[in-house]
Amino acid sequence: MSKNRINQIRKKLRLYGLLTVLLSCSLTVFNSCTEEPVGQTPTDSTPPGKIINPTVENLPGGAKISYTLPNDKDMLYVKAVYTVNGIERTDAASLYANSVQVMGFGTTDEQTVLLYCSDRSGNQSEPVEVKIHPTTPPVQLIRESLQMADDWGGIKVEWENKYNAPVAIYILATDSVGDLYTADVAYSSLTAGKYSVRGFDSIPQRFGVFVRDRYDNYSDTLFGIQKPFFEQLLDKKLFKQFELLGDNMTYLGNDYTIVKFWDDNYAADNFYHQGSQDPSMPNYVTIDLGVTAILNRYTLWERPNFYYQHFNLKHWILWGTDQLKITADPDYWLTGFKDDWTMLADCVAFQPSGGGTATPDDIAYASQGFAFAFAGDVPIRYVRIEMISTFSGNPFWDATEISFWGKILN
Repeated sequence: MSKNRINQIRKKLRLYGLLTVLLSCSLTVFNSCTEEPVGQTPTDSTPPGKIINPTVENLPGGAKISYTLPNDKDMLYVKAVYTVNGIERTDAASLYANSVQVMGFGTTDEQTVLLYCSDRSGNQSEPVEVKIHPTTPPVQLIRESLQMADDWGGIKVEWENKYNAPVAIYILATDSVGDLYTADVAYSSLTAGKYSVRGFDSIPQRFGVFVRDRYDNYSDTLFGIQKPFFEQLLDKKLFKQFELLGDNMTYLGNDYTIVKFWDDNYAADNFYHQGSQDPSMPNYVTIDLGVTAILNRYTLWERPNFYYQHFNLKHWILWGTDQLKITADPDYWLTGFKDDWTMLADCVAFQPSGGGTATPDDIAYASQGFAFAFAGDVPIRYVRIEMISTFSGNPFWDATEISFWGKILN
């Protein structure tokens, strides 16, 4: 046999092998597509039985319905269908539960709930109709507890939310022509809620407050004539750091100097951060306000990307005076000055959830800044911050912004 003939046979064998492999792969793919179905394959078309012996426990704005499941081996879940404010809603409970909860009703009127059993084949039983009588809904209970009072530059609203329902508190104010508008909205599920809205002149004016829940149920509106207390925002352009013995005058770098503490820039990357040159405790920083004033309140904003953690303040005390004692005694500036200065506020960064990783309620609360009111009418020119602790336990701290309000004397 010639050499050319041998090469031709080899080429045919290689081609035959390749075709065999391709055919084998094609058959494998074809078989996998036809023999391996995807998803739940129905096993029968027989609907399950209905729930048995439903009993009702009426709740604020809803009800808990308990029952006995039918004896069906392929039982999967129970579905509750009902209507809230014209919208059909559905809730489900697994086969491992013997109850389902329905919520969102804005009245105490009788309501109808249809309960269906569903099995693994997608079959659905005939419905069982259950009548419920919700008790007073949370929006109405919260409305009954609403209180409105005069506050510095505005009004303060307080309420109770016994069932921790997620709600929105709408605060209304009156414009220049006497029409009501939404001045602010507070979102909360806290048991005891409070919120202040500010920026109003110290004249009698009409305010209103109402409650809305996530099901679009609304309370009626509480109206009142309030007269906000007079106050002025102190001009932060006059602020400067005042060095006293024992103060930490260091900072982490040129981008984190103390002027960042009162530059009206609340960005996450714009903050004051102390340096660690003096890790002693307690840790002090003193601010010259540039004017003497009767202070009524202040707000401190912590770093927003590290709420309740890192170098953010956890516990601190504010001291104030309008007269500085001249002494080089270091012990005086560490402890003795407290006999001459006025304690303005003992401050703790309140965390609504109680601790741990910040929740949405925690973040919403902290984003408003930690606000504290001052008692008394003592003239203040110098404010000294005594750092007691940070969330990380470090002996130096950072913060985004600070503001003071009061009545300027000179």
